[in-house]
Amino acid sequence: MKPDSYFRFLFKKAQLLDWAVLTVTVTIGCLLVTGSYPYPGTISDSFGYLAAAIGKNYLAYRPFGYSGFLQAVHLVSKSIYSIVISQAIIYIISLGLFLLAVKKYYPPQHKGWFWALIVLVAGSPTALFLLDTILSDVLFCCLIFVLLAMMMVMIKERSWLALGLYGLAFFAALHTRYGAMFFLFAFLPIFAFIKKPRFYRLSAIALTLAIFGVFVLQVEHNMSHEIGKWQFSTGFDGWQLSNNALHVLPFLDEEELKEIPEDDMLQSIHSYCLGFRPALREATDDGKQATAVFLWGNDYPLKQMTFAYMQASRKTYYECWILVGSTYYKQYGRWVISHFPGKFFRYFLLPNLQRVFFPNNLEVICSYENVEAGKNVIVDWFDFDKYTALTPRNDQYSRVFAPMLPWIDLLTWVIFLAGVAVLLVSRRWRAPLPGDTRLVLWMLFLFGCVYYGSTVFASPIVIRYWMPMHAVKFCFAWIAFRCAEKSVSLHS
Repeated sequence: MKPDSYFRFLFKKAQLLDWAVLTVTVTIGCLLVTGSYPYPGTISDSFGYLAAAIGKNYLAYRPFGYSGFLQAVHLVSKSIYSIVISQAIIYIISLGLFLLAVKKYYPPQHKGWFWALIVLVAGSPTALFLLDTILSDVLFCCLIFVLLAMMMVMIKERSWLALGLYGLAFFAALHTRYGAMFFLFAFLPIFAFIKKPRFYRLSAIALTLAIFGVFVLQVEHNMSHEIGKWQFSTGFDGWQLSNNALHVLPFLDEEELKEIPEDDMLQSIHSYCLGFRPALREATDDGKQATAVFLWGNDYPLKQMTFAYMQASRKTYYECWILVGSTYYKQYGRWVISHFPGKFFRYFLLPNLQRVFFPNNLEVICSYENVEAGKNVIVDWFDFDKYTALTPRNDQYSRVFAPMLPWIDLLTWVIFLAGVAVLLVSRRWRAPLPGDTRLVLWMLFLFGCVYYGSTVFASPIVIRYWMPMHAVKFCFAWIAFRCAEKSVSLHS
């Protein structure tokens, strides 16, 4: 008897209780968070997303995808709670797609074990808090779940419907976070190892490259409108490179200080930045912390040079931000990193790498801001009395759960490594994994490597960046343990 396809499997009666457990878990978590914080958490990025949504403006700082999502929600309801509800619904659906793909291909021996997996994954305190924020993290995370679920279905069933949904999710992810560009390095190698049918493999590769090509053209088109020049760089990449490179300067020795760029403009930038060495050292806590303050702080060299360039060129701040970021700052960041790779690893990558395993920068989760009465970007967009200040009822969620979050993330690493160990040990029974299962495990592993690696290199780490990896590590371990159980059974 031919087994049900994945999409038929989703709606079988046996899975209704799984959907119910997932929905109840997320609902209880959301009520716990929103009971403490009656309006979504915000940081400066939140107001940028809102401003873009209200003005229908593309901003080079970030893609328009999340702002477009805010616009869509606002068409349905002007209540600020509609954002939380919409994000929770999308989270339930996308996570359900991912978890039920795991269940279909690696079914549990007992239903209770799978329900435990649902609660452990969906009940992540970090994820539940982020559902109650105005940030793109939840939407990006949900798109990742859809991508990974469809990848599993494509590997297992060669489904054309899964390929189509994968394409839509990849396109949406690119327009939600620029970091989705790196997913190419996780998915294309997996497609290359799908053996049959050949046309399906080539179609998956062609679709991925075509979507990425369209995205590149869209960004270049937007840049042509912003600065009158066709280019893929939005400037943000250059600002990030220079921000990260500045971590190196306070710790250059006398010989290293003698090295200067060949280009005259880069020499001027380097000389000016060296004058801020004491401030740079203080901002990085004497080299112990990676920070983004050099990207946004007005008292540091990158912003100071931009202000000077603005005065000299008589261009707007926004135009100057793009121009210096996509040219001088990108070149300068590359020069510093390529000339002092050891110092870059020690003073930027290493502190960031430590936060992969113990992400102690909690940012928005521990910095819930009161919004003063009459703050236009919030009050005018949503149904609020302009005289009403938006304040938390209490901060118990942050007080109780926030100190636990780095330890919870560390625990997920222990569970993941246990799964890897079990896989390695199970090979002693000489029960080789099926080819499709090996490809699924490699897909999850490679995605994790690309996601962690690109994020560590690109950005000072905060815990919200790791939201998708909570589920990925748990599901990898689940598959590993199920495969090990089968190996033991076959050996017996």
